[in-house]
Amino acid sequence: MKRPKNIDKAVVDNITTHGGDLEKARYVDFFLYFKNEYDATCVEIELINLGFKTEVNQNSYDNKWGCYAHKKMIVTTERLIDIGDWLEALAEKYNGIYDGWGTEI
Repeated sequence: MKRPKNIDKAVVDNITTHGGDLEKARYVDFFLYFKNEYDATCVEIELINLGFKTEVNQNSYDNKWGCYAHKKMIVTTERLIDIGDWLEALAEKYNGIYDGWGTEI
């Protein structure tokens, strides 16, 4: 499932609209979901090797496995588009989905 066009720009714009300083590094959380623990863990290993902090756990409401990753970084629309494209491809490689990102303002 491809994420909507311009969603990353809209979220970054929302940060600045509400007074967020894009010059400061902040933790960004990324959300990926899989049908089984093995696939989620394979993705987790790839993310750890790239310096992400990660957590894998099973959702109680649908039994899917979530791989949650976060990294401290400077937020730019271009960077988040690139990371999002890469995470979509990574999730698809392991039969999962990338469900976007979030950060504090």
